[in-house]
Amino acid sequence: MQSEKKKPEAGARAKPRRVLSADDWIDAATDLLVSKSVDAVRVETLAKELGITVGSFYHHFKDRNDLLSKMLKRWHERTTAQVVRSYGELAPEEALHEILTLPFHGLTARRAAMVEFAIRAWARRDEMARQAVREVDEQRLAYYTKGFQKLGFRKAEAANRAFLVYSYQISQSLLWEVNDDKARKKQLNFAKELLLTPLREN
Repeated sequence: MQSEKKKPEAGARAKPRRVLSADDWIDAATDLLVSKSVDAVRVETLAKELGITVGSFYHHFKDRNDLLSKMLKRWHERTTAQVVRSYGELAPEEALHEILTLPFHGLTARRAAMVEFAIRAWARRDEMARQAVREVDEQRLAYYTKGFQKLGFRKAEAANRAFLVYSYQISQSLLWEVNDDKARKKQLNFAKELLLTPLREN
């Protein structure tokens, strides 16, 4: 004799359907970009990873290209525009210190570096990504240049020092496993002293 199925009690609520935001889709797409490549970022693959129907994707995005575009916009906002706003009120020397220490912010920095390198690899063969990287590079370098100008350096020299700051940041992110915290701190102090010291007149 089969037991009767228990009927839900009156007033009992059904389990709510999972609702994803646009950021949830972008997070999942970014994970695939980092772990595989932009070719792996497909609507069907993302829906399977997230355990949700493909149809829900179109509540947030027009198509795959729209998703990719919004991934790049969010990367720009979080890694560049937000940083410029956050450090905009700081004194130039304090802002320089914060910028130089960005690669040392633990797992957050490591994750940011992995995303950035994945996007730069994508940009090698895609014009939309290439344009996004170009805009980020230009905005960062312009901001760093203005900082050095506020410290009294002429524009050409300020731009050169800005490029050294940017090169330092990228190198520290790439060479994370090469040095320990003690070595990185020494390199940071050396870089700050070097960048803030005026060139000797001939």
